[in-house]
Amino acid sequence: MIPTRTTAVVLAVLAATVSTTGCAGQERSGTGTSVRAIMASQMLPPQPRAQAGTEAATAVAGYANYQRSYVTPTPQADSAMIGSGISGK
Repeated sequence: MIPTRTTAVVLAVLAATVSTTGCAGQERSGTGTSVRAIMASQMLPPQPRAQAGTEAATAVAGYANYQRSYVTPTPQADSAMIGSGISGK
């Protein structure tokens, strides 16, 4: 029996189909669980949690210290300028 052209095409398609079924995973794809998880992580809760932050007195004192540093700057010590290629000679 000599295979005809139609038989050869059918056998080729059947062989390609059978060989690719081994690549299919056992899990259903497209369930959307990953998309739902990402969307849920981006939503705000109905009652937002109070964030622990800096107390007001500490923040005001820090800002006052920052402003004072420009009025009376702390003198900088001489640096060695390591690796700059500039010598103090």
